[in-house]
Amino acid sequence: MKLRNPFGFFTEFLRQPPVVVVWVMFLMAINLSAAFFLHEPLAQLILAAFFIGAGLIMALYSVFGYRRILGLGHALWLFLVPYIALQLPSHAGVFLLYLIVLLATLVISLVLDIRDVYLALSGAEQATG
Repeated sequence: MKLRNPFGFFTEFLRQPPVVVVWVMFLMAINLSAAFFLHEPLAQLILAAFFIGAGLIMALYSVFGYRRILGLGHALWLFLVPYIALQLPSHAGVFLLYLIVLLATLVISLVLDIRDVYLALSGAEQATG
């Protein structure tokens, strides 16, 4: 099996429809914004999940290319989302606002990811671009 160069992901990503590019850039930005709250253990967990997921997406891309199966890269969010929701009452201020926006964003992304992975695994796979 010949693996793709994971950096090819970015070239293929930028060929996607503008709405997809903007959504993914927003998703990256909102996750990376946890760096502004590094004193919070939850922010450290968010960043760790983001970087692990990014690595998983690069690995999946290397094997499958730019396909719907890349949604599996967000699998950790299935655990992170309920954990963040349970932690909301423990936080206040700007960090709480950040967590609410992040939580809403992750839920929307997970719905899209679950659909994509389902289509990929059910044989309805098509390149997403």
